[in-house]
Amino acid sequence: MLDIKNIPISDINQNRKLNANFVRMKNLMDVKMASYLRYLGTKNAVNRASDYHYLCLAVTDSTAPVNGIDYIHPSVKPVVDYATAVITKGLAPNGEINFEFVADGEDDEEAARQATEMVSSVVNEMNDPHFMLERWVMDAAMHKNGMMMIMPVREPIIRYVETQGTADQLRAFEQQAQESGLTALRQTRRRTTVDMAAVLKEVQALMGTADSEMSQSIIDSHIAGLAVLPDDDDDTMNLERETMLAAGVENKQTILDDAIARNTIYTAKYKLTGYNIKIKFRSIAQHYWICDPTVPEMRDMPFCGYYDPMTIQEAVELYPDIDLAQFERFAEYNMNGAYQAGSVLNNLAIHARDSVPVMGVPVSSAASADPDSRQISIVTVWNRYDIDGDGELELVELIYSGSYIISAREVEFIPVANMCPKPLPGNFYGMSIAESVIPMQEYNTSAARAEIQLGLLTATPRIGVKPDRLDFEMLQDGESAIFILDSKFDPAKDIYQLPPPSGNLQFLEVAMNRIQQDTMAMVGMTTPSDVFNPEVMAPGNSGIKLQMALTPNQIIQDNTVRNAADGLKEALWLVWRTLIQYGDDYGVKKLAAKYHPDKRPEYLDYLAWDDMNFCDRKHIQIELALGMMSQENALGRLQIIQKCQTDLYMQVQGMAQSGTLTPEIYQKVKKPFADTLYVLGVKDCDTYLPSDDEVRVMIEQGQAAAKNKEPSAEDKKRLADAGLAQAKTEQIQAEMAGTDSESQLDYMAVAAGDPKVYS
Repeated sequence: MLDIKNIPISDINQNRKLNANFVRMKNLMDVKMASYLRYLGTKNAVNRASDYHYLCLAVTDSTAPVNGIDYIHPSVKPVVDYATAVITKGLAPNGEINFEFVADGEDDEEAARQATEMVSSVVNEMNDPHFMLERWVMDAAMHKNGMMMIMPVREPIIRYVETQGTADQLRAFEQQAQESGLTALRQTRRRTTVDMAAVLKEVQALMGTADSEMSQSIIDSHIAGLAVLPDDDDDTMNLERETMLAAGVENKQTILDDAIARNTIYTAKYKLTGYNIKIKFRSIAQHYWICDPTVPEMRDMPFCGYYDPMTIQEAVELYPDIDLAQFERFAEYNMNGAYQAGSVLNNLAIHARDSVPVMGVPVSSAASADPDSRQISIVTVWNRYDIDGDGELELVELIYSGSYIISAREVEFIPVANMCPKPLPGNFYGMSIAESVIPMQEYNTSAARAEIQLGLLTATPRIGVKPDRLDFEMLQDGESAIFILDSKFDPAKDIYQLPPPSGNLQFLEVAMNRIQQDTMAMVGMTTPSDVFNPEVMAPGNSGIKLQMALTPNQIIQDNTVRNAADGLKEALWLVWRTLIQYGDDYGVKKLAAKYHPDKRPEYLDYLAWDDMNFCDRKHIQIELALGMMSQENALGRLQIIQKCQTDLYMQVQGMAQSGTLTPEIYQKVKKPFADTLYVLGVKDCDTYLPSDDEVRVMIEQGQAAAKNKEPSAEDKKRLADAGLAQAKTEQIQAEMAGTDSESQLDYMAVAAGDPKVYS
């Protein structure tokens, strides 16, 4: 397993096959970075032109000043800003990213819901979703693709805890810390006292009450001796543990010693260490990004990476474990500076959008500069290479600067998500929204400059002279001098006023309007009366919106948002995968306990991953543009929630009155209502629906009320009539069977010799 950190390439022992293969791969990376940079030169040139047009800066052979007029008509900036705002709104309705991982069957529902809540917490709570999305979408709209790196930041946690308890309780404390993702290092342990009540209870259970009084004096003397005992060392702790496990009950003294040992109270000091994790979204500038443009999918990329100019001080802060002395010696220094984008390899930094240094900011990489402020370039690259010689390609992540290796290791995935609103089939790079409207900006700029030129010529008086009679050269140069070249000079004939230009520019207004329509059509607005609104239509919207639901604008623009959503899905999957990568950390387990069904510090997907019985969570559903929905839909959502509450209450009430409601049945009755609320965005159904405990209390209260309820007058009458009818029925049955009182008296009279005579 490759794992190299903070070492110059020259210090690596190449006698090992793994290290020799790594050095060979590193040399290959230097060549690849330079080669692919040249390969992607056209892409970077187009991106730089998009940036300059967005900033309304003059571009050579495009919008360069003509006759001193440098006005540029803004077409790129409004379209990019508009598309960025709408796509961002579509991906993050109400300022949050709403999504869910689809469960792989009923057995996976709890794990899928926990994964959804954990990733949602990282994206919407630990980070600002609008801040992240707005910059990511704008990068994609201007530079063909937007690259976002999912970067985990592990913060060490150190706590010092002092606790008391028996040896078993201390071991339980250590086990609990381990389950929470913390490493418990016991620094000291000291005997303080003995739990006398527990000792006497054990002694009485084993020896009887007769010997317990004798044991009391032994316990008192044992406690008195604890004050002079030194702290336990590791050997003493291990010896006592072995003694306690192997001890046998041979006599009363042994029983007493064992009871005292088991109930001795210790005071222990622990050092708890662990890691808290924060996942950040780091945007990678497109002109720093290098990859194979013929591979469409990011996950299939055989080679990709980026370079990042920074100061040595920034590098030390980002990678705190580097050897500073070695790093300053072997790092790659960038003479162009942080404000000269591009590859520092082979001095090819001539193509980036910020290739003009910012004025007033000192940039230097010379040896005479302050050592911590010298500019260096750090390269991060992912490459598929047979690093161990087993015949299979491994994905290797390499971070280096010059010949200094910061980190080299085998990884399972590339933590970079790609957003491309306008993809091109069979290519990694798409077509940016900015570059698609650059021609319109050029044509509009030319037309606007023609209007300006005509206006200036019309408003400025001009005169003409015969060049053989008069010389205005000195006057044109700013000197108050006119040379008469011929004595026959006649001011009335040789100087004359030029007529103002009489060009007709009415056609320009029609042309610029047509170009404006073409500009809107390039971003999907094929119908001028329609609007850029990628709303997913739903019942309840107003009639006008429903009429627009399937217009060309709607389909094209909604597809743009969905293309951007594919990159967001990739980023969400990478967050989930990163949490699994660090699933044993304290921070991840703490987050998992928050959303675990039983509030246990267990990340269910992480446990399933270790068991090789996992769902890859590739199926993700994202809510798009719900924040643009009409007020009718918002009210309709509340009505559905109220209907769920009413229907569930009526069913529960009816079943409770009939006595058929049980906790198991209630779970099945509640599930369709809970699923309905989950579709509406209510993650915790107990917010609106009765919980299990509340229903159980409701059932008990209903049963108690039914028992103590006094019947009404009408009920009493019905009960009395029923009792009378029952009594009559019993009387008739007794007479027929001869068991009634009158029949019994007749039998007794017959037996006494005085039978009753019926006349």
